Amino acid sequence: MGDPAGVGPEVLLKSLSSLRAPRRGAKQSRLTIIGDLGWLKHLSRKLKISVPWGQSRWLDLPNVPPGLKPGRVQPAAGRAAHAYIEEGARLLKAGQAEGLVTAPVCKEAIVKAGIPWVGHTEFLAKAFRRPVVMMFVTGSFRVSLVTTHVSLKELPSQLTREKVAQTIRLTREALTRDFGVVRPRIGLAALNPHAGEGGLFGDEEKRILLPAARRFHVEGPLPVDSLLQAAARGAYDAVVALYHDQALIPVKLLGWGQAVNVTLGLPFVRTSPVHGTAFDLAGKGRADPASMFAALRLAQRLTLRRKENEKMTHSLIL
Repeated sequence: MGDPAGVGPEVLLKSLSSLRAPRRGAKQSRLTIIGDLGWLKHLSRKLKISVPWGQSRWLDLPNVPPGLKPGRVQPAAGRAAHAYIEEGARLLKAGQAEGLVTAPVCKEAIVKAGIPWVGHTEFLAKAFRRPVVMMFVTGSFRVSLVTTHVSLKELPSQLTREKVAQTIRLTREALTRDFGVVRPRIGLAALNPHAGEGGLFGDEEKRILLPAARRFHVEGPLPVDSLLQAAARGAYDAVVALYHDQALIPVKLLGWGQAVNVTLGLPFVRTSPVHGTAFDLAGKGRADPASMFAALRLAQRLTLRRKENEKMTHSLIL
């Protein structure tokens, strides 16, 4: 349920209230909600959110301290949020779950609780010992990131052929396995204006990006302004961007309310909304659940697709 002092619990409750009971015989995912059940019920009463409590399994971790104030950075809230993530990882390792949807947490609150923390993505990569890639999805527009939270000053030194190649590889695998794209069309973004203009504005395109693009037979490196416009029109199934704002600006322009963060490379599906804890809205009943609902729906769709793929593989083996 994310940080109990943020909007995570609220958007979770609103998303659950929007879920319809599945039709008999329809494919569905069984939902397990990890969080403080007492806190969630308190918020549902306070914010007047009607929740079908019986449609999901509730894994209650009653760790929200009395007197917790919504809208503030609090170590106790960070400690509680981290416990939910750890429990989710435990279920996944035990084979008791096939997907994970994470509500927003506050990095500052977790660190103030004495827990080293960079983010969900890094935590899961370390816990499952897998190289991972962050992808953002809104509708049919998909963009993956080679680097995440890196300053522009340090960015060129963080780009390597290996990192770019790994991002292209995991993006292509996700497109075919999870999104059903038979022949993925991937465009690689350039770092410099006009893709370096033949080396006038930098040599990263020739030295790092072009070898990686040729290795995986993708288009690029291409000037990012033209590439993103073409991708928005449907010319590409995914874009591989090099840094944070190359990816997030078009995602938020094209479909902020429906955007979803997907972690590629894990042995399970992981999604999350693209917004943060929004402390200024916490506890007021005004948080928009659209991104959280989209994250939940996408996770359901991808887990079901993976199960169908596994059935097909097993039948072919037999």
